[in-house]
Amino acid sequence: AAMVCALRARGDPRFPVAFAVLVAAFSSRAPAHGHFYREPIALPTLHVVGDTDAVIAAPLSRELAQCFVEPVVLTHPGGHFIPAAAEQKKAYLEFLERFCPRQGQAERPAAGEV
Repeated sequence: AAMVCALRARGDPRFPVAFAVLVAAFSSRAPAHGHFYREPIALPTLHVVGDTDAVIAAPLSRELAQCFVEPVVLTHPGGHFIPAAAEQKKAYLEFLERFCPRQGQAERPAAGEV
């Protein structure tokens, strides 16, 4: 997913995403993928990191977050899962609201769009 974010940030039209939520994510260690991480990735991201994740260690996810421009990092005391407690739900909503049109300010379709 991070590599797709990097491609989008570089203007690749195949990936028309405005943001990403990365859960237990990490950088590819393959030498052929190194170029994806050389420059800061300018795409809004929320990184969900489990402090006791035994599958993807928290430091790996934090390292990936540092590859992004102004990442939002949500840590939780659990392991390899998507937390759904009230505190985390609030963080998800705060992040996602940045990308939703405000009530009464819905985006108008472009010419030819429905």
